[in-house]
Amino acid sequence: MANIQVYADQTALAEAAVDLFIETVQKSIQARGTFSVALSGGSTPKQMYTGLAAPELQEQLPWQQIHLFFGDERHVLPDHPESNYRMVAEALISKVPLPAENIHRVKTESDARLAAFDYEEELRGFFDGPWPRFDLLLLGMGADGHTASLFPETAGLNEEHRWFIANPVPSKDAWRLTLTKNAINAARKILVLVSGKSKADMLAKVLTGPADPWQRPIQLISPVDGEMLWLLDRDAAKGLPDADQGSLALKYL
Repeated sequence: MANIQVYADQTALAEAAVDLFIETVQKSIQARGTFSVALSGGSTPKQMYTGLAAPELQEQLPWQQIHLFFGDERHVLPDHPESNYRMVAEALISKVPLPAENIHRVKTESDARLAAFDYEEELRGFFDGPWPRFDLLLLGMGADGHTASLFPETAGLNEEHRWFIANPVPSKDAWRLTLTKNAINAARKILVLVSGKSKADMLAKVLTGPADPWQRPIQLISPVDGEMLWLLDRDAAKGLPDADQGSLALKYL
């Protein structure tokens, strides 16, 4: 059953995501002594990152034990306006006492396929086991149903063995770098942040319609041994039923 929380607006959604981030950090460090997160791009996560950088939260987060990874990246230089790393650096990294060795960015200066291979090697050096076990993994959803950089009708949707790949996206005339579906589904906790009216129609299809992951890749995401929570604003949720129904567990906050 999809676990869904609906908030009044994007600001309230981002504030809730900050609270969940802090809670997950504290539990993970208590249990394992460290915390690993795969970050997402987008305007809603950016608002969350800005919230995490607030001075009053500095003492609540043990940055020395926090490791930041990226769930996906555009194949652009790290100072490019479209770089997810640049966005996170400006909103969060530059404002908190995070050790440089705890920042694991995708080295996009090289060829896309080489950059993906190198990042997978970095992930394998950090995580033990057959798949990366992120304590928290943040995702968004595009109006086309994509998540991370797993876009409709792209070859990356079929990948079963790699952790991180270069995925050519003809609709964007570009390469994207991304965690694969199996790597995402190995996370302990997945938060999907979706806001805005432009996402409402697709979100209703994803959550209440038939499975069609070739066209709606986010339907590939279902953690193997973890928790998945959808955080929506009311604009994104307007196509969903007002109360619990079928396979949805809706909570309006």
